[in-house]
Amino acid sequence: MTPKAARPNPAVNPLADSTGSPVADLGQALRRRAETLAGERAGEMPENLEVLSPEAARRALHELRVHQIELEMQNEELRRTEEALEISRARYFDLYDLAPVGYFTLSEQGLILEANLTAAKLLGVPRGTLAKQPLSRFILPEDQDIYYLHRKALLETGAPQAWELRVLKKDAAPFWVRVEATTAQDADGVSIWRAVMSDITERKFDEAEKAKLEAQNRQLQKAEGLGRMAAAIAHHFNNHLAAVTGNLELVIDDLPRGAGPAEQLADALRAARQAAEVSKLMLTYLGQTQVRNEPLNLSEACRRSLPMLRAAMPKNIVLDTDLPSLGPAVRADANQIQQVLTNLVTNAWEAGGAGPSAVHLAVRTVSPADVPASHRFPVDWRPHHNAYACLEVVDAGSGIADRNFEKLFDPFFSTRRTGRGLGLSVVLGIVRAHGGAVTVESEPGRGSSFRVFLPVSAEQVLSRPDQAGKSPEIDACGTVLLVDDEQMLRKLGGTVLTRLGFSVLLAKDGVEAVEVFRQHQGEVRCVICDANMPRMDGWQTLAALRKLAPGLPVILCSGYDQAQVMAGDHPELPQVFLSKPYQLQTLRDAISRALVQANQPGGS
Repeated sequence: MTPKAARPNPAVNPLADSTGSPVADLGQALRRRAETLAGERAGEMPENLEVLSPEAARRALHELRVHQIELEMQNEELRRTEEALEISRARYFDLYDLAPVGYFTLSEQGLILEANLTAAKLLGVPRGTLAKQPLSRFILPEDQDIYYLHRKALLETGAPQAWELRVLKKDAAPFWVRVEATTAQDADGVSIWRAVMSDITERKFDEAEKAKLEAQNRQLQKAEGLGRMAAAIAHHFNNHLAAVTGNLELVIDDLPRGAGPAEQLADALRAARQAAEVSKLMLTYLGQTQVRNEPLNLSEACRRSLPMLRAAMPKNIVLDTDLPSLGPAVRADANQIQQVLTNLVTNAWEAGGAGPSAVHLAVRTVSPADVPASHRFPVDWRPHHNAYACLEVVDAGSGIADRNFEKLFDPFFSTRRTGRGLGLSVVLGIVRAHGGAVTVESEPGRGSSFRVFLPVSAEQVLSRPDQAGKSPEIDACGTVLLVDDEQMLRKLGGTVLTRLGFSVLLAKDGVEAVEVFRQHQGEVRCVICDANMPRMDGWQTLAALRKLAPGLPVILCSGYDQAQVMAGDHPELPQVFLSKPYQLQTLRDAISRALVQANQPGGS
């Protein structure tokens, strides 16, 4: 039997609380429920009348039963509470250990005090090995500063911090995570901090792909805009240059040989023709120049250019070559391949600076998989052939800054001297016209590698002599109808044609040309017509004149490139296309070819 002091006092409720707290309310409720159950079980109570009076015995037994029932009820409450705790503990395990993010509790020094299973899985290590490990151990060396700066800000200010960095994972590639951290205190009041780590590798990949596509789209839009601008400038520029060069030629021809201003005028004519070459280079950048593609041994084409390249290079530059005798065959224009090589090598030795340097030139065959995807131009180019010929030029210069890669092939972009910069633009235009691509690899301080990739051709490379012949001579007599919307060019053309021995009729557009031709149809021997005119353009004028006189010799002129002007299906074609600006001899030759072709069967 329990000691007297331990016996419950019937007059005192052990759960009673004078403060009226929830504990007192709960105790009173349990007491009332126990008394109710005790009353229900009164018939089960044995009575010992020999020890106690009947009344005292009944009260004592009643009190004991009440306490017994209270204990039973408390035990039941404890059991339910334990079940709830087990359920809560299981839920906590799901929410904490199996969460989709990693949870860390860390000391101020950055030591891991606690981590969930997801954190251990993210880092690729057993959970038990994380305790007391510095979090910095799992961070990529290049991103350590990001971690330390944000941890310092977190502990000094107490403000929540968030940052992104790359994390190391055992037996796997580094991956991107986002860390969100807050300060806290443990049960003993010691300062700690907690961090949530989320894997954002997929998001980073999507962002990189989006940035890449946006950069490609910018390049495409820029190329399209530059193309329209360059073509328009070249057209108008060539029209004006035609007037300049033509008038200069006329004046020089009129001067007595050795006259004072002749030399200065000749210099002016040379400068005007050089300006015309710049215009042609702009069209080459657009891929709008006429080419004569044929099977070429790329190595041999490069070898033929070596003497010229070495002669143009400074004496302190060494050109090192690796050109196999049986190089890959490509279908290309030999002159344009030479221009690509010249521009790339010139760019390479200029990148080397004023001191001694070396340029490496190599040719080889590669598979499509060997064509790099990064820093590749045009940006929308994709390899579709089984093999590619690679022309590589490597310099030992200072390298290319990342911010300049997108602008490398823009017309007139240069990091050296203002006014330079068409060289690489022309390279891209030629390569694009040949269905190829250019890639660039560079690191600041370690030089650059430019590689041109052209589809390998299965055609046999043949050595053919130059078949260029002299234009046939014709009698410079009869009448020529000159159609041009530019008054200066009509005036100049009339003067030149008169000097060549022709009579001249002039028209400012196609409508007027048709009317003039109707009036003088029996006199007109040849028509020289501009392609771009208001009201009725050159093609419409050509078709209208041929309806009046089938087989009529027509020369179509334009400041745009021949390939661009002649593209498309046309009911009638000219005998000759003449690019502006042209020289007197070029015009004479064009008229001769047009008249000869018109007299041949099917010449119209």
